[in-house]
Amino acid sequence: MLIRVKSPRVNYGFRVTTPGFVSTFKLAPFSSKLLALVVLPSGGYAYLPTTDFTKIFALCAFKARGARFKLKRTCYHLSFIYAVGTYRKISNLELKPGIGMQYARSAGCFAKITKFDLSTHTALVRLPSGVRKLFSIYGTSVLGASALKLKRKTANTKSGFWRSYGVKPIVRGVARNPVDHPHGGRTKSIKYPRTP
Repeated sequence: MLIRVKSPRVNYGFRVTTPGFVSTFKLAPFSSKLLALVVLPSGGYAYLPTTDFTKIFALCAFKARGARFKLKRTCYHLSFIYAVGTYRKISNLELKPGIGMQYARSAGCFAKITKFDLSTHTALVRLPSGVRKLFSIYGTSVLGASALKLKRKTANTKSGFWRSYGVKPIVRGVARNPVDHPHGGRTKSIKYPRTP
């Protein structure tokens, strides 16, 4: 029996200034992401990507420079890129304000800000791939590396690893018989590619 698991919708454009708290963690299936369920004072909630030092019941807020409440390092918070110092580990970066977090989102990844240019309102960021890219200083980022840094060490060498998740192997049409698929039966060529 195939069970379809619904993945929670992650909020990559979170900009709520009122502080909430992390109530629980959820491991998103098939994406190796650890998500934090943040409960807000208004009664709303959001699933946010976690970092390596996100704790349960930690304060979570969108922090800009000069915020009234002081956030400790153990707190989970988002901030503008200009509010983060240089050469600190950050993740879940936003290229331009409002488009959502798109960079350094994988398990264990982090980026570092190398230089600010306040005349053009940009910051030079070194991404996990080693590429240096210009980001808007008004885009959001999360302090700390993404969670599950040991995910890279898990060996997926078993042939039936994904069968336990309900994923079946895909057989190419070329590898089938001509009765089963229009591509089948020929030795090494597909003359006319078509869907069955």
